[in-house]
Order: sequence, then structure tokens, then C-alpha cells
Amino acid sequence: MDRGSWRAARYDAARERAWHLSILIANDLQAWAATDAVNGEVVALGWDVAGNALDAPEVPAQPPTVSFVTLPEWSTLVPEGALMPGTEAQHLSLVHGKLPTGALRDEPVASLGATCIYVHDDEAERTVLDRFPHARPVPMQGLMVRGALARANEGPVLLLHRGHDRLDAVVADRGRVLLSNTYPARASQDMLYYALLAVEGCGLRPGDTSVHHGGTHLTDHERDLLHRYFAKDITAMVAWPELDSSTVADPGRWLAVLEQFACVS
Repeated sequence: MDRGSWRAARYDAARERAWHLSILIANDLQAWAATDAVNGEVVALGWDVAGNALDAPEVPAQPPTVSFVTLPEWSTLVPEGALMPGTEAQHLSLVHGKLPTGALRDEPVASLGATCIYVHDDEAERTVLDRFPHARPVPMQGLMVRGALARANEGPVLLLHRGHDRLDAVVADRGRVLLSNTYPARASQDMLYYALLAVEGCGLRPGDTSVHHGGTHLTDHERDLLHRYFAKDITAMVAWPELDSSTVADPGRWLAVLEQFACVS
């Protein structure tokens, strides 16, 4: 669907300082989620491919905390011992080449002993910061690493976020991150190829790896491809039992907005 929303019965957008607001800006798409600031329960969700989701009356009026992810993102993970002050742009340039204009930011990833260096598109950021000046940017790569580690307590996991022309992938296994990368993925075959490459490059077998999939542009055909090659494919949305197909159609699309509360709480 091009636009839509869902609200729990107890949700009140006008209730002050009750809800954390998470935002996703991705190409021409906007999405947001309101989460109970105390217990982390998702209480509302909205999206619009025309880029007007934040104008909806259902958006929390006075959220105490706001976080946001904007895509595309240019990022890299740097071990703490290898990051010298003033070298952040050099690390990014080594990975991505020429960088876009925008604020250069860093986010510690304590579980890895590393720092995520990243740049978001400055116009996309202004869409959020002009309305919520206290909003905290969250790097997609850091969000994916945390999400993969949280799901990999019992064995190897591949966490996938399928975006517009890109695939964000993290492989983790029992407290260790084995791979974190972003791949160009214009076709379904690209998505499958890089998913298999990520797992096999870590010395794992698809049949022994649980793939948790989500993303704004993941199609039914791509889910079928993953199911064909991975013995254990699971929608990443099992982390939010309050959201299922009876409340929100294809809730896995909103992985990048729903994971944010765990990163900032």
C-alpha cells in the first residue's frame, strides 16, 4: 500500500511525553513508529510513499525522545584502536570513495569495540530536524549489528534489510559479528546472490543459518527465493508480537523504524 497507519486502542497522540518516536526517511518514503517509552511496546505506525507521513495527525505531538534513520547511508565500522581523531572522513572515503554533502557523524558500537562512522543525506536529515530539533540520528549499520546480535543467541543468523537498490546484511553468531556490509541490489537475483555470498563468505552454510528478513522493498518473490535456499527463514518481525498480518499488512517492511527504540533506550 502507498500509505497507511495502525494504532493500538490505548494510543493517544496528544498524550505528552509518553511515546518515543522513531522515523525512517528512505528515498521518497517516510515511516514512523510510536513506542511506549517505558516498556517498549509499539503502539502506532504510519507510512507514506509520497513523503508526507510526518504530517499525519497520528504522529505523537510531544515525544520526549525522537530517533531517525535516513537512507541511503554511507557508513563503515572502525575498530576503536584504529580510529584517530580527525581521520573519520578518510575511513569513509577508503570504503565509499567520494562522499555526499552532509554531517559526518560517529556512533559507538560497544558490543563490537568499534565506532560506526556515517553520513546521511543532508536534505533528508533536515526533513526530520526542522520538525524535531532534538531528534537523534541512528546509523543503519549500527542498528543492523545490534539487531543481528540480539537474534543470534542460539546459532548463526543473517539479518537482511532490503531497501531501494541496496541490501544491508549482518551475519552474527552467539555474540560475535562475522560480517556487516551493504550491497548493491537492483534485482531479486542480486539480493539472493549477496545473501548467499555473505553467509558462505563467513564459512557458514545456508541450511544451518537462520535468515531474518525485512525491508521497505522486500517482495514476495524475494521471500520465496530466500525460503528456497535457506532452511530457516523467519520474518524479522517476530520481535514485535503486537504487530502481525492482522494488524499491519507486511509489517516486516518497517524493520528499520521499529529497531530504533532498542538502540536508543
